[in-house]
Amino acid sequence: MPTRNVPLDSAGPRVEDVMLRGPRTVAPETTVAEAREAFENPRVRLLLVARDDAFLGAVTRETIGEELGGDVTLGALAVGGGTLVAPADPVDRAVELLEINQTDRLPVVEPDGTLVGLVCFNRRHGHFCVDA
Repeated sequence: MPTRNVPLDSAGPRVEDVMLRGPRTVAPETTVAEAREAFENPRVRLLLVARDDAFLGAVTRETIGEELGGDVTLGALAVGGGTLVAPADPVDRAVELLEINQTDRLPVVEPDGTLVGLVCFNRRHGHFCVDA
């Protein structure tokens, strides 16, 4: 899906105003070998593990490292309940969490556990990536 950049100072008041909707997910059965292949693309920095829109966790390059066998599943590694925001949260809260965690991606999850989006900073952390 095409994206555009929105400067931080022009962002809406809530996370839902600055999130990418319907982010790509992988199934918990996805293997570490498949994740490594996905991470070959430098734009892929986070894999969101979900089943039927239920957020199970996230996996990064660091999560899988180089020591794990390729047949280990992401469902076994996904860090669920980590740093998340809800669509109704203030944008300032998302920015704070992104900075505290020194990351540029943050899953957006409804209180019932449904994955609905992804907050994405561009590389310079001056703009949000949003749906075009």
